[in-house]
Amino acid sequence: MINLILTGLFLTLSIGSEPIQEELPIGFTPSEWENRHIINDMGNRTDPPPGPVRNIAEYEPMQGVLIRYPFGISTSLISEMSEDVTIYCLVSSSQQNSAYNSMNSGNVNMENVEFILGSTDSYWTRDYGPWWVVDGNGDMGIVDFTYNRPRPNDNNAPYKVSEHLDVPYYSADFISTGGNYMTDGTGISASTQIAYTENSQCGTNDQSSIPLPPCSYVDNALSDYYGINTYHVVADPNDEYIDHIDCWGKYLSPTRMLIREVSASHSQYQEIEAVAEYFENTLTSTGEEWEVFRVYTPNDQPYTNSLILNNKVFVPVMNSQWDDDALEVYQAAMPDHEVLGFTGSWQSTDALHCRVKGVPDLTYTAYADGDVNMDESIDVLDVVMLVNFVLGAVEPTSTQTQIGDFNDDGILNILDVISLVNQITG
Repeated sequence: MINLILTGLFLTLSIGSEPIQEELPIGFTPSEWENRHIINDMGNRTDPPPGPVRNIAEYEPMQGVLIRYPFGISTSLISEMSEDVTIYCLVSSSQQNSAYNSMNSGNVNMENVEFILGSTDSYWTRDYGPWWVVDGNGDMGIVDFTYNRPRPNDNNAPYKVSEHLDVPYYSADFISTGGNYMTDGTGISASTQIAYTENSQCGTNDQSSIPLPPCSYVDNALSDYYGINTYHVVADPNDEYIDHIDCWGKYLSPTRMLIREVSASHSQYQEIEAVAEYFENTLTSTGEEWEVFRVYTPNDQPYTNSLILNNKVFVPVMNSQWDDDALEVYQAAMPDHEVLGFTGSWQSTDALHCRVKGVPDLTYTAYADGDVNMDESIDVLDVVMLVNFVLGAVEPTSTQTQIGDFNDDGILNILDVISLVNQITG
């Protein structure tokens, strides 16, 4: 059943009766723009995690969500999420009591709240929060990047999370932002052009190509630190200052994705259709064409800026006539999920997804040995795919190599096929 939960606007001047501090904008302030060179000084580089590495997708099992105080979302939304997962709240020590009282009075399940002490500069935990990987030993860890805003407190948040959860911390020295990054969990990721243009090592200011020519500096970092072997970087079809992919598209599963749709009279119609056509003609990690769902956003509604959290999908809605249609698209694309609509201080370039970040189940490793087509069952289809890998007819992802390499010799060969057949036949 589709539920529409109306929470009202909340972040204009206050949350409930509690005053909030003036927030930094999602874009640069004038002083930040003048001091944007600071960004280059915020990065650091560690050795990559032991491989093969797999980047966790949003739709995989999550044990919690990362937010900060003062909040960027309503306590009613926090309350709904706290029913099922842990709320990890970044907060300064001086504001911890205020954060506690605000959530407690908002019917948040306080047994599912953990505070991570440390100052932040803004509430966009999506943009500066940690990216997660499973390393070659099957352990969950954080791989950091350099946040694309000169905000050292925000940039340091992933390290604070790693300390709180006692998980390994790694860092790749390239500039990025979480709202401009989507991954399918099997070695495929996508971003807009700023993934390259904000890294001077790429030497490009390409604002129009679909896709952009590869940039080895960024691509190699994604391969080494995140296990990404296919990276789709396309010109932002929205032509907005923020240039984030979550303003127009997202991966819903290893085979399904969502892209916004507008009328033919919309100023960005051609650009949006061009990027939709591009992704419709790309392939999943198992060699199939993506099933692309379209959500109608005639007035630039931020419907794609949603959060997938285990068996629920939280969608930003606008009290408009198009809300129900948007929720129905999600329900059709994700029939096993409960789809929930929440109002808020949403904008076309800043909504629900921007202000929360999933924390994966730290014990989760995803696919069983032998499930090389990653359909959560082990059968003759896996044998066929493994044989194709061995024959060189299909190139396996790093994840598929890991789960098909039964004897752990680093290669896929006939011995692995025999082991898989024996596993299936008992």
